[in-house]
Formats: sequence, C-alpha cells, structure tokens
Amino acid sequence: MRHLKLLYVFIRASLFNESAFRLNFFVNLFSVVFGLLGGIGGIYILYANNETLNGWTMPETLAVLGVFMLVQAIAALCINPSLNKLGGMGGELDSGTFDYTILRPINKQFYVSFREWSIWQLLHIAVSIGVIVFAVRFMDHVISGGAILLFLYCIIVSIGILYSITLFVNAIAFWYHGTYVSWIINDVMQAGRYPIGIYPQRLRLFLTWVFPLGFMVSVPVEALLHRTEPFMVLAGTGLMVVSLVLSSLFFRISLRKYSSASS
Repeated sequence: MRHLKLLYVFIRASLFNESAFRLNFFVNLFSVVFGLLGGIGGIYILYANNETLNGWTMPETLAVLGVFMLVQAIAALCINPSLNKLGGMGGELDSGTFDYTILRPINKQFYVSFREWSIWQLLHIAVSIGVIVFAVRFMDHVISGGAILLFLYCIIVSIGILYSITLFVNAIAFWYHGTYVSWIINDVMQAGRYPIGIYPQRLRLFLTWVFPLGFMVSVPVEALLHRTEPFMVLAGTGLMVVSLVLSSLFFRISLRKYSSASS
C-alpha cells in the first residue's frame, strides 16, 4: 500500500512538471506521427512486391509495429525516465547526487525505477493501440476474447523482460561511472519493428534467446493470431521471472559499489 501511495505521488509530481511545458505535447505529437509514418513506410517497401514474408502478411506486420510502439511507449512512460538518470556524464552516479537516493528510507530499486514519469507518452500509447486495432480490422483472422486476454498477458511479460534488461544495463553504471549504455537497448530494439520470423535464422535465434526481442514484440501478436505455441508463452514467463530475479540481484550487488560523493 505504501508503494502505491508513492506511485501516486510520483505520477502527480511528474504531471505537474510536464504540464508546465505544454510545448512538449506538440513535440511528442510530431514525434509519434513521424515515427509512425517511418514505420509504415518501411512496411510498405517490404510488401511492395510481396503478399507475405515468411508467412506474415502486411496487416500482421503492421500489428507487430503497433506492439513495438506500445512496448516502447510504456517503457518511456514509467521506466526509462528514472533509470536512464543513473549513468552517463553528469548522471546521478557521476555527479554524486545519488547520495540523496541512498539516504531515502525507501526501497532503492523501486525508487530509481519509478520516481519519474513521462506523462506525454500516454499519447504514444494511444496511437500504438490505434495501430493495433486498425491492423486487426484488415486481418483474415477472427480474434477471440481468449486471444485478447493472452495478448494482454504477453504484453505484461514483454514489459517485465524489458524492465529487467533496462535495470541490468543501467546498473552497469555503478561499476563504471560516467558510462551510458542504454543506447544499446534502443539500437537493438529497432529490429522489433518487424516480425522476428522474417529475419535470417541465426539473427532470429539471437533476437529470441539472447536479446529476447521475439518475446517482447512478435509473441504477443502471434498470441493474438492464435499462432503462438504454449511453450513460447511458458518460456517467456520463465524468462521474465528469471530476468527479474537476476537483474534485481545485480542491482543490489552494484549498489554496494557506489562511493558517496562526500567519501
């Protein structure tokens, strides 16, 4: 209950901060529009001379783009704004302002993960949901209620996996002050704009079992299409649980590496 109250405080404070800069709304609007146009343009080029790519039709690939945008937007809403403040030149660990976090009587992982929210990302979430709904309307599939529930569950798994990766990568900054490695996640994530199934086998294996982009983007759409195997859903769930445990453990170990700016 205490953590829920704190979440409310964090969200409320972020809303007040971002509403003071209303130009951000238009900046985010242009960002989501241009991002969407770029994604659709890439899909159009892929299917200009093909009706399917390794079994994926154009509407299905558009749904993958929508899920990619949704997962990215949720992460940008409530995960990245906080965690990305740790590393980099001038970041909290480099500048020593992390001292204030150490002194707070609160779970450190919870605080550094959810203290700041980017409220305008709700616009990105709304657009991404619209893309998914639009894509579903042009599919040759009947989407059942069970498929929708499984899709939502897979999205939760996706966010859990992405949060774990983001926490782990940002915790590296405790070992090397001034290091900013979140760009690695952003660069690799771009491959999720398209179904994992259209990539060469070796890359497909990498994006499924090494950097689990397949579980984060393609599996939810496959669940919506009644195409996913139960094993993949179970494997994604197991991967989420294991990655959450390992990333939390690595964060606690990394936390001990921090040297106070006053020490």
